[in-house]
Amino acid sequence: MSFNQSKEQLHGFTIVELLVVIVVIGILATISVVSYGNWKTQSIAVQLKSDLTGVVAAMESARTFGNMYPSTVPSTFIPTSGVVLSGGGMSNGENFCITATKNSSSYRITNYSVPKPGVCSGPGRDDVSIIKWASWTLGTGSVAGYGVNGDGNSRITDVNPWGLSDVIWDVSNQDAASDADGGWGGSSFAIDKTKMYRFSTFIRRKNIGNGYSYLGTSGSPSAVLNRSNGVANGNPYFCSRLWWGNANQWYLVIGYVWPAGSGTGAAMTDSGIYTLSGTKVASNTDYTWQSTTTSSSHRSYLYYSTDVTTNQQWYQPRTDVIDGTEPTIDELLNNTF
Repeated sequence: MSFNQSKEQLHGFTIVELLVVIVVIGILATISVVSYGNWKTQSIAVQLKSDLTGVVAAMESARTFGNMYPSTVPSTFIPTSGVVLSGGGMSNGENFCITATKNSSSYRITNYSVPKPGVCSGPGRDDVSIIKWASWTLGTGSVAGYGVNGDGNSRITDVNPWGLSDVIWDVSNQDAASDADGGWGGSSFAIDKTKMYRFSTFIRRKNIGNGYSYLGTSGSPSAVLNRSNGVANGNPYFCSRLWWGNANQWYLVIGYVWPAGSGTGAAMTDSGIYTLSGTKVASNTDYTWQSTTTSSSHRSYLYYSTDVTTNQQWYQPRTDVIDGTEPTIDELLNNTF
């Protein structure tokens, strides 16, 4: 009996097929690694925020017994494994800022905020701000990052918005001419036109006198646009007004520049002038980056004062990117961040 055996041909993978398989495996592996990395980052964020929420309870409990926040986190609070806590009560004991860090991730919290990405600022409070005022040294004339405008500029020791002795930018009007009396045009800094920025500073008039107070910005090589109508503005000011308040009282002045392409409309609701207690006494004007704007600056002046008794002071100018790490308005008003 004879059998006809049919022989099946066995085909191996071609080089091209093998390469395709290798590429697919590589893609799947990359997706898995990225997914795991994202999950791990999110998991750490949850841990940090949870710990900070617990820290608040511990700080409030400690304050109940001591009438002030402790300078460090109470030892009774034990953070999650691997989480490092730093910070605590401010020098006056009325506020606190605490940072929770694990690996390369950090979140912070104050008694005025919920947990948010970032770390507590340094003693000068300018760690997060694009512009710095640590360069403010006692003396007259320009200083690093701040070119003077007008002839009455000096930096003196006086009382800051929270009653503490500090370096203050001081302008006493020098003449009866209606011209530039003092303030600064800040150095240029690079901007990301896709992001929103907040410009601010504290201002007070020790003697009201007369003249206009200004807080402004600039855009280069393309001017910013008016938020209200989209028209280019080569001399933009968030605030340009006669004195709005009381003598010898600090006010926080704030304005925003919106991302390029965000259109026209109203200013941010918190764009304006505030008392230290948080009362908004006036609204300010906002602007928008152009798609070709690459740099900006911070500027603030006393202008057109014809009264030689006029005295205006500034403290803690800032430019913050609005990305979730910036101090809240309440934190700025209470110097807690």
